[in-house]
Amino acid sequence: MLTSKRRFFDKSVGRGGLLGQIDGRIAAMAPVSLAQLALRFGLAVPFWRSGMSKWDGFLQLNDVAILLFTSELKLHLPGGPYDFPAPAVLAFVVACAEILLPALLVLGLATRVAALGLLAMTIVIQLTVPDGWPIHLTWAAMALAVATWGAGRLSLDGWLVSGSGKA
Repeated sequence: MLTSKRRFFDKSVGRGGLLGQIDGRIAAMAPVSLAQLALRFGLAVPFWRSGMSKWDGFLQLNDVAILLFTSELKLHLPGGPYDFPAPAVLAFVVACAEILLPALLVLGLATRVAALGLLAMTIVIQLTVPDGWPIHLTWAAMALAVATWGAGRLSLDGWLVSGSGKA
């Protein structure tokens, strides 16, 4: 009796069993390239929105963005909080990065570099707003996944690597 139960259990959990079939169907419905695309978009949106809120026109930062970096935002490090160095310059660089890096992610171009850039920004954001760790952890996980597994087939990186971009 024990051996028959053991065999049934092995078949239901093994690769050919019911759970294996369910796993295979789920994998077919959610291909890896679709997950990579969703991660890229999910990571790009909050940074893009933040970047768009910092501009008044072409290369014209708004007063709020500069004010945030000069007086509101502080680095919470041991012995701190500390002011950001060169706040106006840093505000401009951050605002540019918040537009450029998400655009690269959405296009899937230089994806790993863009994801690492957003991961670095996320770390600084965490040091600036320590109570925001749940969302920052989510951004960091998405950035790490994109940096680790790349953009996938649904990207310019994937198109260039596959040889479709060759003449």
